[in-house]
Amino acid sequence: MKVLLLNPPGNRVYIRDYLCSKTTKSNYLFHPIDLVVMSGTVAAEHEVLVLDCIAEALSIAEAEARIDAIAPEAIVSLVGAVSWPEDRAFLAHQAARGRRIAAIGDVLHEHSEKRLAEELWLELALHDFSNRDVVHWLARDLDALEESTVRRADGGIERVHRGARKGAFRVPTPRHDLFPRAGYRFSFARREPFATLLTDYGCPYPCTFCVIGTLGFKTRSVEDALLEVDHIRSLGIRELFFLDQTFGVVKKRALDLCGGLENRGDISWTAFTRPDTADDELLQAMKRAGCHTVILGVESADDARLAAYKKGYSVDAVRDGFRRVKRHGLRTVGTFIVGLPEEDAASLRRTLELAIELDLDFLSLNMAVPRFGTPFRRQAIELGLCGEDDLVMDQGGADAFLPTKHLERAEMLQLKKEMVRRFYLRPRYLVRRLSSVANPGELARQAREGLSLLRRNL
Repeated sequence: MKVLLLNPPGNRVYIRDYLCSKTTKSNYLFHPIDLVVMSGTVAAEHEVLVLDCIAEALSIAEAEARIDAIAPEAIVSLVGAVSWPEDRAFLAHQAARGRRIAAIGDVLHEHSEKRLAEELWLELALHDFSNRDVVHWLARDLDALEESTVRRADGGIERVHRGARKGAFRVPTPRHDLFPRAGYRFSFARREPFATLLTDYGCPYPCTFCVIGTLGFKTRSVEDALLEVDHIRSLGIRELFFLDQTFGVVKKRALDLCGGLENRGDISWTAFTRPDTADDELLQAMKRAGCHTVILGVESADDARLAAYKKGYSVDAVRDGFRRVKRHGLRTVGTFIVGLPEEDAASLRRTLELAIELDLDFLSLNMAVPRFGTPFRRQAIELGLCGEDDLVMDQGGADAFLPTKHLERAEMLQLKKEMVRRFYLRPRYLVRRLSSVANPGELARQAREGLSLLRRNL
């Protein structure tokens, strides 16, 4: 069967990824990991093509013409809460042209039976891209589904929930060669092009605002992960972005993976981890293996808030973690959530003060949004900050979806923009940033990303 993996077009640069969606905070766009992982699974049994309309900056008309030229029998598409009205209209048009449609995205993760009842063009909502549900659906073997919501032949809609949430998983080596070579941009890459890959699925931590912690936690073998790395290297790509939520959460496995990367000797990479996970042994191994940048969740400068949202560490642990990372010569990215219900101007000021104290190389501010399937969404609904039927939301910061108990949406957004400007426009910071770039290409990327970030925060 001819199957198209699709990231549909949009009016803005949307990132639909890993049951989350947002607009880009600056100009970055990494590969949609759902489609990357599924590309190997589907290609093992079908003819597969990839069309990333966001990476290729295609208009609706251009995207429709490309799909007509491909003439797929089935489309497996990303969708997102941030772009839902656009996504549903585009895919409904494709279904009207006789194409079977499956989709995955945050907006389908909660109340999925209701979504399928409303959207007659949609046959399948996938809830896990690491299993074989997509090929079972293509074969119409619906009884083999594990984690999906499906429309059966008699019109009935069923939410299937019987997949393994822990342990190991395997996927055929993802087909990075099918994705466009140009169009993806990554703020922290030392060189281009780069590839995005995943060596585990889900997350073992219970942070209440994050959907990925609700998915369970499964790992791929180090051998399979290194086979994927070698496939990427065969394409001439040496820069990687590991999208694992916490690199090193299974320490021996991470050390073995680092050993394999070190043996190859030509890989440069970025990864997420946690301040309390990144110990000296792990960081030393990551550095030797080619890691240059570590992204660590901070989220808040308030211990009580970290405890309330089940982060599992304190602000002092954050300070210790960042000191260790810097001691090993790695660049640091600190991520923060702004706009939680307790937020006020004073708490935002403390957040900025902590970011400056940590001497971050990069600051990433995410607007609080009530993600589908999370405890935080239930809390926001109970507090009257959002409604059950609110669908379109964006953590990227172009808009403020939630008010807080103390700040209106517009006030919250303006304070967030001021934080970005105050952090990045410090003369000492700018001098350090310019002096740390490794090559002219990286300087051009840093300038492009910085200008895009500032334009969005004026």
